[in-house]
Amino acid sequence: MKTPYFLIHQELLQENIERFTQGMCANWNNSRFGYSVKTNSLPWLLSYVRLKGGLAEVVSDEEYDLALLCGFLPNEIIFNGPIKGKDKFYFALEHGSIVNIDSENEIRWIEEYEKPLSDLGIRINVPSEVFNSEDIEYTDEGFRFGFSVENGAFEKALKRISKKYDIRKIGLHLHCNSITRSKEVYRAIAKYTVGIIDKYNLEPRYIDVGGGFFGGVPGKTTINEYFSIISDEFKKCARTRQSLLIAEPGSAIVGSVIDLHTSVLDVKDTNCSHIVTTDGGRVYIDPQWFRTRYMYSVRSKSEKKYSGKQIVCGYTCMDHDRIMEIENELHLQMGDEIIYHRVGAYTVTFGGLFIKFLPEVYVSNNGETELIRSSMTVDEYYKIQSAGGR
Repeated sequence: MKTPYFLIHQELLQENIERFTQGMCANWNNSRFGYSVKTNSLPWLLSYVRLKGGLAEVVSDEEYDLALLCGFLPNEIIFNGPIKGKDKFYFALEHGSIVNIDSENEIRWIEEYEKPLSDLGIRINVPSEVFNSEDIEYTDEGFRFGFSVENGAFEKALKRISKKYDIRKIGLHLHCNSITRSKEVYRAIAKYTVGIIDKYNLEPRYIDVGGGFFGGVPGKTTINEYFSIISDEFKKCARTRQSLLIAEPGSAIVGSVIDLHTSVLDVKDTNCSHIVTTDGGRVYIDPQWFRTRYMYSVRSKSEKKYSGKQIVCGYTCMDHDRIMEIENELHLQMGDEIIYHRVGAYTVTFGGLFIKFLPEVYVSNNGETELIRSSMTVDEYYKIQSAGGR
């Protein structure tokens, strides 16, 4: 197999899915997970998640249609986010998708809707002060999604929706981004949810606690620990006992099961540094350009070590495409392979078509390897990027 390429370990993927499902069900029997499509939208992966009983959590019309193409039925799709299109919004309502309202537009569309509503929910803007400050990023500005209880927006939304829907049964969506993935984040979410249920006398059809969990990472919070805390809080409220518990894992499912294989293309010394150029790059494994450390291994023809610092760089023409610095490691040579482990989240389908096109993706299962995504050709790129080329 020619580098660069991603390799999915199917056995580990299955273990992560089973661990997540079992961890949820052990603590809350009436539960489902919706895989976060944006985390890695590879069609093979979406089809596999559905095969293993997961729902698809999507945040755009395009992701909704992709989920359908990958075999999900409309009633197996959770439709989130504030950028839904009106036509797709109505399609989702008519065909039984779980739809969580997250914009003023959607409330107006509900008011104009003339058919029965099924699984309707609303996203709540959880105030940052309910969390420990070290767990979240936007302590001053707060989160940008959902309707705020504190400023009255949530109550106003409920009143408008109540003309078309029994709001006592409305689903509650409370996803919050966390920088620590601490279990205390979910304790805070669950406590806040119970307060909302009590305040408005709700009996929600479902409670969606969102994503942001660790998964498949030794030494980190386990799925069972997360949902033990969540269920302990919900069990204090009698009106949650019939609610479906939904979670939206992404990284917890795929983050730890995918490697990127790269090769060393060139090694040289400048006046200041020892530069190792590879066919990898931050665009493949760090599209947000903030990581400084990776789990990696090296396959080298040499056993000699380099006593100084080696700067491992990517294929792009950008000088800051410096993946990592290693010291007192094997002396990397042309043709050596560097494998980056646990790089499955926001990588395989997140990167763009910059200078080189998307690399191949393989799946490894029981000693056999299958190609599931071919690298894009120049002709294919030309057709996509040319209005008259389709």
